[in-house]
Amino acid sequence: MSKADALGGSATFDAVAQPMSSRAASFAAFAGQSSAPSATSDTTHTETLRVPVDRLAHNPYNPRATLAAIEEMADSLAGKGIIQPLTVVTRAVFLAAHPDHASDLAAAEYVVVDGNRRLAGAALAGLDDVPVHVDDSLAQDADTLLETALTAAVQHENLDALDEAQALQRLVEVHGSQRAVARSLGKSSGWVTQRLALLNLTPELKQAVSEKTLPLDVARTVGQLPEQQQQSAAEQVLQQRATKKREKTAKKAEQPAPFRKADAARPAAEGQSARADSSDELQVLAQELRGRLTPEQVQKLIELLLE
Repeated sequence: MSKADALGGSATFDAVAQPMSSRAASFAAFAGQSSAPSATSDTTHTETLRVPVDRLAHNPYNPRATLAAIEEMADSLAGKGIIQPLTVVTRAVFLAAHPDHASDLAAAEYVVVDGNRRLAGAALAGLDDVPVHVDDSLAQDADTLLETALTAAVQHENLDALDEAQALQRLVEVHGSQRAVARSLGKSSGWVTQRLALLNLTPELKQAVSEKTLPLDVARTVGQLPEQQQQSAAEQVLQQRATKKREKTAKKAEQPAPFRKADAARPAAEGQSARADSSDELQVLAQELRGRLTPEQVQKLIELLLE
């Protein structure tokens, strides 16, 4: 049984696997590691070119449940264009590994492995074509294409937290362990464990994560607890944070306002009335006024004070 078959349970990830070939080389090439050996298969080719948007198909294996913030992406692309080429494979090579997905591709000549959000943004922005990097080594078999799509998605920081957790779980099933996934991504085992913890949350807490009402650090912590303890633990942490925030705000409000630069040598407002009786303080004030006012102004000020 192939790793892709072992995933099961989802039409998206059900694929017809072929024998593994040049897997390490294809992933090294995708990651940009120049030390990796180059693929030598007769059916593999790589090149960079510009392709009309309507000749590109979204990857059926894209781990993103939804392509978020497409409007913002479109605005950016309309002004600056696409800087980083999309990574694609040719239609023929994709269907050789996944013959059941022909209907998903329509008339497209290429399938996007990395850059589905950029493709959606380009279409919305009305771009005629986009730069692409064609690398058929990434689709030599079902396992490699699956792993490439998941790895590319996880490496994007703007991937939705739950989508990221699901992608990591599938990578664990492909690699066989969390440690192997961490090594493949250049992350720590703890990094993987914390993100997978989101999948253990109750449906209510998952909804809170999706709605961004539950901070991710709290969600990743309580997700490692038994389900019956998660809700109360989350509420306790949030309550503690709210209390600390109120205390910090109250403490800040009790602090005296900063002195104005011109009044830096004067006493603080709360102690000013008591200290103003000091003859030394009055002398300092009188000297300061004499330095600022003309004799006529001093006389006028005295008259005003005596009224």
